[in-house]
Amino acid sequence: MTPHTHYTHADGSPIVALHSSASSSNQWNKLLDMLGDRHELFAYNLPGYGKTNGQDTCMSGMAKVAQDIIDRIEKTEEPVHLIGHSYGGAVALKVALMRPDLVKSLNLYEPAVFHLLNIGNVFDQVHLEPLKLVENNLRQMVEAGTAELGMAKFVDFWNCDGTWNKLPQTHQAKIAGLASTVVADFQNCFDDSWTIEDLSTLGIPVQVLMGMESPTVAQRTSTLVFQNITSAELVMLPGLGHMAPVTDCEWVNPRICQHIARVERSADQFSWPQRAAA
Repeated sequence: MTPHTHYTHADGSPIVALHSSASSSNQWNKLLDMLGDRHELFAYNLPGYGKTNGQDTCMSGMAKVAQDIIDRIEKTEEPVHLIGHSYGGAVALKVALMRPDLVKSLNLYEPAVFHLLNIGNVFDQVHLEPLKLVENNLRQMVEAGTAELGMAKFVDFWNCDGTWNKLPQTHQAKIAGLASTVVADFQNCFDDSWTIEDLSTLGIPVQVLMGMESPTVAQRTSTLVFQNITSAELVMLPGLGHMAPVTDCEWVNPRICQHIARVERSADQFSWPQRAAA
């Protein structure tokens, strides 16, 4: 797991940002630019991405990925604001459940906590089926040596039909090279073991962000997380989809910045001058 960005301004608490599947820590560059004058910032490449691209894709579950992040947070010697998108959101939530003492706040854009639907009711399992078809197809295409076909369906599912065909061939090749890592990401998400009830133990400020044009499965997982964390807020963003932190960051990043600022400067930290009598 490799860091991409590290800003060292330290007025506020440190921030750790985790990217989505088939992406990298680069997706947070503009957010880090916005916050870098007030916080020490870390954006990490998760296993299989960045300099580790194509390596170490046989990971031992979500807990292992989360523990790597925990080890890095411990080095900051204070709680951090933790941000995660999709798979990175699932990792961030796992970190918070394992070590809530290390997390000052959570910002989650459509966390990929698919295991909740897998063990949920018939309604949830029906909404999970389209994603399972994407996962199964990707596995089959990787095994057949045609990973690009599997990643084409993956990209179109999270964006819209035809997105893959609009990408430059060099970009398609780069994404196709991440197919085995994405398969491992899916496995970690589906194999996780925490339950809905575990969410009630989180007492930290949580903001869940959700695009109103996102696939139903992403909206459902976001809603479940929001509904079961007492301290959570849900932000619904009209016209945006699952990949908005990458494609429409100008709408997403200010919401994240605002939440972090509110946590940093809660109302009880302000002192108001006494008004003199006229």
